Amino acid sequence: MTKSSDENSKQDSKSGSGEKPNLGKIRIDKSCLQQSSGGGGCPMEKLVYVFFGIVAVLYAAHLADKETFSKYAQQINAGFLSEIFTFIDNYSPFNEALESDEELIEKLKKQAAGSQSKPSRMKIFSVEELRKYDGSPSSPGLYIALLGVVYDVAKGAQYYGPGGGYSFFAGRDASRAYVTGNFEEAGLVSNVEGLSSGDYLGLEEWSRFYEKDYSKVGVLNGLFYDSNGDVTQHWKDLQNWLAKAKEEREKDDVEKKMFPPCNVEWNKEEGSRFWCTVKSGGIQRDWRGVPRKLFYPGQQPRCACIRDSGPPSTDPGANTNRGDLDSPHVKEYPGCAKTSWECRGVKEN
Repeated sequence: MTKSSDENSKQDSKSGSGEKPNLGKIRIDKSCLQQSSGGGGCPMEKLVYVFFGIVAVLYAAHLADKETFSKYAQQINAGFLSEIFTFIDNYSPFNEALESDEELIEKLKKQAAGSQSKPSRMKIFSVEELRKYDGSPSSPGLYIALLGVVYDVAKGAQYYGPGGGYSFFAGRDASRAYVTGNFEEAGLVSNVEGLSSGDYLGLEEWSRFYEKDYSKVGVLNGLFYDSNGDVTQHWKDLQNWLAKAKEEREKDDVEKKMFPPCNVEWNKEEGSRFWCTVKSGGIQRDWRGVPRKLFYPGQQPRCACIRDSGPPSTDPGANTNRGDLDSPHVKEYPGCAKTSWECRGVKEN
């Protein structure tokens, strides 16, 4: 008898002796493997291939039209298939590889927009609920709100708590007062419509301050966020006002570099004195210039140091040596020498 026959006999004897099979191990049918290697194929192996083939076809149908697939899956009580495939869509790195560049970029844009406009996992406070957080002995904490975002300012209790210099900000959104300085009840409001460009930039500075120094704990259901924590039209308007303020600031910066402010002093006896240096108005440069009154539509006139040689600032390639002296936006001060870097005793209207 061969070794193989002996092993088979031992296995038969074990089965006959009533020994229980080891359920903790997978029993491989050697005859199935031998048959498969001979080209016939194992029936169980074929079933596995068929199963995965069906799953692949169903997943392809899901990818082609997810809504239709989910609808028919529900009709045949197989809605779990749609849920499984959706899970794969959300968490499988293989599925991300199937996305086109445009789809991936669009997804990232939506994620970024959502994270910016709606703070994740943040509590939504009502106006009445926020009023309780005034730092008094019976209050649950000390919170303030700025532009609809609620901050825990407990570590600044000496300023925002009862008796503090900024206690009127506690438990409310008084965004407008941060830049207007109106701390009366009528001025402690959240509406920021109609402010100046400088005020909007000031509000942005205050927001950066609180983001850096205090903990953000939620948003306020009010003028900037709704009861679901989504941004309102006032929030969107604020973004437009901020963008415009930044454009004006950049324009103003360009103007000041082109026409730097004069140094200025005034006394009752002599009037105003204007003079130019290579760093007047805080603008460092390699030319000094001469004082002129600068006019722009919609702006108050001011003293500016004007180039008095070389090409004009607006046309660096021009063949002239008069600088900006011929600009229609500048005017000489009465009684001041045209070429002088200083004007004394200026009497302004």
